[in-house]
Amino acid sequence: MKTLKSISVMALLFATAYSYANTSSTISSVQENEVEVISLEKNEPFFRKAGDKLYLNFFNKEMGDIQIRVVDSENRIVYSEVLKSKLVVEKAFNFGKAEKDSYKVVVKDGKDTYAEYYVVK
Repeated sequence: MKTLKSISVMALLFATAYSYANTSSTISSVQENEVEVISLEKNEPFFRKAGDKLYLNFFNKEMGDIQIRVVDSENRIVYSEVLKSKLVVEKAFNFGKAEKDSYKVVVKDGKDTYAEYYVVK
């Protein structure tokens, strides 16, 4: 029963990561057989805060290297990791025992850089 719950939770996390990280929408305008692209959203990581934790989900459709860093307010690297050729990136950062500070989680996928802030009070 415990294994079934674990598998169900993993499947739910994967589905959530895939749906949120792979959100891509295009808004276009069609006039007299001409299509004009007005906006195009990028594939960006999804961050979720829950209690003392910050969750990261990212669909790495390019299968490139992903660099993840956590830095404090003085730009000191608290955590750093490079994930190689991983399709779905899922990380949970526990700030429960962290010192009071403002932290920035930085995700870099080769060409784009994304950041999310977490404040420990």
